[in-house]
This record gives sequence, C-alpha cells and structure tokens, in this order.
Amino acid sequence: MNSRKNTLEQTIKYMLLTLCVFVLYILQGTPGFLQIWGVKPVFIIPFCINLAMLEEDGYSLIVYVVAGLLMELSAGRIVGLYTIPIIIACVICTILVKFVFQANYRNTVALSFVCTFVILALDFFFSYILPGHKNVFMVFFKMVFLSSCYSVAFSVLYYRIISAIQSRFKKFDAR
Repeated sequence: MNSRKNTLEQTIKYMLLTLCVFVLYILQGTPGFLQIWGVKPVFIIPFCINLAMLEEDGYSLIVYVVAGLLMELSAGRIVGLYTIPIIIACVICTILVKFVFQANYRNTVALSFVCTFVILALDFFFSYILPGHKNVFMVFFKMVFLSSCYSVAFSVLYYRIISAIQSRFKKFDAR
C-alpha cells in the first residue's frame, strides 16, 4: 500500500509540473504580456532548466517533451526544433548539477541564461540566417540576447516554485 501511495504522489507531482508548463505556455503566448520595448520573455525554457537542476528523476523527461512541443506550437516551428535542444540542455544540466555544480540560485541563473541563449540562437540561425536574411545583428541582439536576459529574470521564481512542489511531494525511496 505504501508503494502505491508513493507512486500516486509522484504522478500528482509530475502532473502539477506539467500544469505549470501549460500555464507558462499560456502566459508566454499572451500578446503583449510583460513585453518591454518589443522584447518578450520566454518562460518555458528556464523553467525546464530549473526542473532539470532540481529533479534527477527520469520521469521529468515527459515534462521536457511537453514543454518543447508547446514551444514549437507557440512559435510555429517544425517538430523537434525546440524539443530536442531542450531535452539535450536539460540532460546536460542534470549531469552538471550531479557532478560539477550545486543547485543554488546563482548556478540556476547562469545555466538558465546559457541554455536559453543557445536554444534561442539555434532557432534564430534556422529562422533568419539559413533563409538568407541580411543585416540581422540588431534582430539577433533583441530576439536572442535581450530575450534571454529577460527570461532568466524569472529563474529564481521557478526555483522556488519547483522547490515548493518537491518539498510537498517527498521523493520515493525504495529501501
């Protein structure tokens, strides 16, 4: 009976995290929401990076896939352009936190910025550089750099939300 209760708690925890991703998707897709001088934050990528830093479970991969598919849906991109980089970034962040870094606020902000910047730069490369647009430096600065900086401002909030969810649902111990 105890293992059934733990499984139910883990299921509820990941459903709650997936619900957070859906709420962030809605907020991210809302026109003009928290937009400053044409720069909109990307909420989903830093949330996934924070989840990867705080959660070592393999089941969080489901949340990353849902997040990537929702990012592609909101941006109108082909399937895999956001999902694959988000999964790779989250796996790398999980490994880095396990062996190199600690999961604290400073490292959360740094890794969230790097991962968000790289993922948005990949999207920029496939959307602007490959089709042959010219003079795209200011567009790159605005869409990638400023958007990454603005998005990372919410990392501490995500860190606290995920920590609160984790503290509510204890990790299953099979001993």
